[in-house]
Amino acid sequence: MRTKWLLIALPVLIFVVLAQSAFWVPSYASQAERDPARLTTFLRAEIGDVKRLNPILQMEAGAQNVMLNKVTETLITNDETGKLVPRLADRWEVTEEAYLAVVADRQLADGTPVTGESLLGALRRAWQSAKLGALGASIQSLELVPGETRRLSETVLVADENGNKQPVTLDLTVALPERVKFRLSKVETRLFEQLGAVVGASYFRGYPFAERFKLQKPELLAQVRDRFPDLLAVAEHNPVITFYLHPGVRWHDGAPFDAEDVKFTYEALIDPKNASPRSASFVTIRSVEVVNPLTARMTYKRLYSPAIIDWASMDIIPKHRLDVNGLAREMDARGIHGAEREKFTLRDSSYNLKPIGTGPFRFSEWVPDQYIRLVRNDDYWRRKAEYREMYFRVIPDYLTMELELQSGALDRYEAQPYQAERYRNAAGYQVVSSPGGQYAYIGYNMRRPLFQDVRVRRALGMAIDVESIIKYVLDGQGRRSTGPYFSSTPFGDKSLKPLPYDPAAAAALLAEAGWKKNRAGLLEKDGKVLQFTLVTNNGNPKRKAVMTIAQEAWRKLGIDCKIQVFEWTVFIGEFVDVGNFDAYVLGWVGGDLDPDQYQIWHSSQAHRDELNYVAYASPRADDLILRIRTEYDVDAQIELTRELHRVIAEDQPYTFLYEPLMAIVLDKRIVRVRKAADGQEELENIREPAFGSVDQSVAEWRKLRLTPRGVVQ
Repeated sequence: MRTKWLLIALPVLIFVVLAQSAFWVPSYASQAERDPARLTTFLRAEIGDVKRLNPILQMEAGAQNVMLNKVTETLITNDETGKLVPRLADRWEVTEEAYLAVVADRQLADGTPVTGESLLGALRRAWQSAKLGALGASIQSLELVPGETRRLSETVLVADENGNKQPVTLDLTVALPERVKFRLSKVETRLFEQLGAVVGASYFRGYPFAERFKLQKPELLAQVRDRFPDLLAVAEHNPVITFYLHPGVRWHDGAPFDAEDVKFTYEALIDPKNASPRSASFVTIRSVEVVNPLTARMTYKRLYSPAIIDWASMDIIPKHRLDVNGLAREMDARGIHGAEREKFTLRDSSYNLKPIGTGPFRFSEWVPDQYIRLVRNDDYWRRKAEYREMYFRVIPDYLTMELELQSGALDRYEAQPYQAERYRNAAGYQVVSSPGGQYAYIGYNMRRPLFQDVRVRRALGMAIDVESIIKYVLDGQGRRSTGPYFSSTPFGDKSLKPLPYDPAAAAALLAEAGWKKNRAGLLEKDGKVLQFTLVTNNGNPKRKAVMTIAQEAWRKLGIDCKIQVFEWTVFIGEFVDVGNFDAYVLGWVGGDLDPDQYQIWHSSQAHRDELNYVAYASPRADDLILRIRTEYDVDAQIELTRELHRVIAEDQPYTFLYEPLMAIVLDKRIVRVRKAADGQEELENIREPAFGSVDQSVAEWRKLRLTPRGVVQ
């Protein structure tokens, strides 16, 4: 009896303690009264700590929240309408250099034998006589360039003694023939199709590729042979992006920022020793040239339309701190010698824990599992931030976050759906809604035989009532997700219906796949019970609710599903990144304007620390992904993205759940400060941007002592 009363009294006691804290915890206003610095300090929270802060080594949303355009900056960025605008680069231009090989055993369309001079002459006559139509306006020059030897490195997968495929870098050379070089004012994707009238359509077919290649390891020829047509094409597109950098920018340690830093960032991204999860977006670059200290010129190996968008999300890192000489100085200072020195890479650098950048805030300190502190960069080259300090606190559950907000110990809170309306009606708070730019999903590890059958994956998704999740877990603050593209973008197929909730059809699919119930009521096939473990991160109530709902839905079908939650860094580092899971609940954030899905869905991106976590492999999807990357015509590209959306939705490597609507709660005393060229200030409430996150304008936020009047709504 005593135990019974204790169990009843304990929750009541906890509630009383929490409730009465509202009376003794100092409010925001009282904190500001005693400590004016509180007005210039911004406090926000993350659900879990990050692993590292080096932008080229991480894709975590938490690390990007800390770093992107706060500590480090990108060359260009998206404004609040989604338009690309300058950041570290003052301006940029996209042009093209294209090459047409001289194939000496061919004839031109008029029967003339092909030589370098005859090919150049025929092309020049067609151009100058306006026979090339609109294409002629893009051509700036034509010239014949001699043959040359090109040195290349290609990474291939080779089985080791245990049969496991490991990446091996091959060094090879290719003897390039004479070629006609085109300089174009813009990228012409149909250039060679249009030249068919001059050289003949058959000119581009077949080529003796193999005899022009030499491998350092000839025994691995078979692994690289199918890449020869890409490495030596008869017709070669080379898009060029030239960035003209802003003068006078300095790193936080005082060193000048210049084009060498841009080139080094590219080299660090593609260096296999660094194992960057972002490298796939930059391997299509042939070279980055430092034209002068304020001009970086990037030449691409082939057509790659997402190139400019990739640079809008890639922070630049400092060469002087992280190149060979910088790492050597660090190893000297840390007393690292011998074999350990040989293995030392960017992944081991202290920069990952104490980064510098060019942004409006400087990194100050990181207390693991507690907070990361940034301080204002008073030497910033653009407008200085309003806040003097910014804290990213680690608070592993949302209840504690809410209490901290109400006590004045947080300035920003990502409200749970059921809380949003309450805060909209609460005095002293403002709620800014945002589409969120994210979707939640359940991912299935297709390395596991169980999940290689699409019928099983579809059945698992059809057993879950996602509409009820949106209604009860999200309090209606969400919409169904149907595939890999957000509903707010033009890239997804909006006519595609989401996977239906149909447990009976799900059971029929499992039966068709050979799963029958045994005496215990569990599905069984070939003597094995249908069982697996579903995992997610701790501290996220929505994901935990999804996990519990899915487990119960699957139990009704006869599936034995166990569920586990882990601290964020353990969940990502020991399960997701390394492919050590059966299924997991997670979400993707960002990339709203990027049609490129290569890193997440292409079959080549399923290795450790790469982003195709579920090891999805589809020849149809691979082909579409590559075609999307080479299509510069926006309308044609959208047709391809919509087809990819349908293919992935059909295959269901994920159960696509929902796109949440985010509700960011802020104190009403926080306003945005607009400054005119003459220095005049205008205060306005924080608003939902048409594109991107609410926080992207945080450097322009100011906290006032009292709730403002006369603020622009």
